[in-house]
Amino acid sequence: MPLEDITISKAIITRYNQELLSALESDVAIAGGGPSGLVAAFYLAQQGAQVVLFERNLSLGGGMWGGGGMFKQIVV
Repeated sequence: MPLEDITISKAIITRYNQELLSALESDVAIAGGGPSGLVAAFYLAQQGAQVVLFERNLSLGGGMWGGGGMFKQIVV
């Protein structure tokens, strides 16, 4: 029996909404996916917290990609 388009669309929307709703129920919200935000999210998730990370750019890492690790200690 072939699947109808409506059945597939309903399945996609249902799955997406479940993931979206689970993201709304979090223990911790972290603003920024730079080095500090990523490390904080990692350790909190390891301890069992439901973590949501918000990043305005399309990639994570912040200044790491531009050589941020080469700053002198005073700048960091």
